Amino acid sequence: MRKISDQNTLSWLILVAVVGILFEISFNTDSLISLGISAVLIYFGKKKSSKSSGIIFMIIGISIALITIISTVFFKLVLFSVLIYLLFRYRKKKKEPKIIKVETIEPTEQSKMNRKQPYIKNKFFGNQRIERNIYEWDDINIQCGLGRTVIDLSMTMLPLGESTVVIRGVAGSIQLLVPYDIAISVNHSSITGNVSIYGLEENVFNQNTIYFSENYEESSRKIKIITSLPFGDLEVKHI
Repeated sequence: MRKISDQNTLSWLILVAVVGILFEISFNTDSLISLGISAVLIYFGKKKSSKSSGIIFMIIGISIALITIISTVFFKLVLFSVLIYLLFRYRKKKKEPKIIKVETIEPTEQSKMNRKQPYIKNKFFGNQRIERNIYEWDDINIQCGLGRTVIDLSMTMLPLGESTVVIRGVAGSIQLLVPYDIAISVNHSSITGNVSIYGLEENVFNQNTIYFSENYEESSRKIKIITSLPFGDLEVKHI
């Protein structure tokens, strides 16, 4: 019950902060101009997300928006309130006794752990293209940061069952090339950008959307794709 109460308090605090900041900005001409410039830079940056100039536009636009929000009086008041709340919770927790339950178990033989470096690696700045390169399959879990990421999944032998691809970025674009006979499930999270999945195209705004092949459940080979790209485009297409 205490956890639910804390979550409700935090949710209300975030809601009040968002409403208050928007209300303050709406009556401040300088803040409105700054957000307008930020929106224009992000828009042109998204249009040229495959180029370095587009990435720079998006970074500048996001920075201007964050500075505008942080400089509001209401944001500072909310931040001060959060600090007071955390201090209160900390003092209250210090007064509560901490119960540590110790359970003994029979000693077991230590299992051996092996380490392996996947072929596809993190790359925070710049473009990464994995095309026409033959590589051993491993579930993909990478962070691509800023830039364009292209991964050709046809250049590896997919195992039977469900394979997993997890890609997290900040701004730019992600393109996945998938063989025709592979079923897919795509879970995509984005603040703003375009999505193209096997010809299905749409523009998303602050959404988490799931797309999946009609025969996904019964397919012998399938790929579960999880992508997170706040600002940019996602494309998944047949090859």
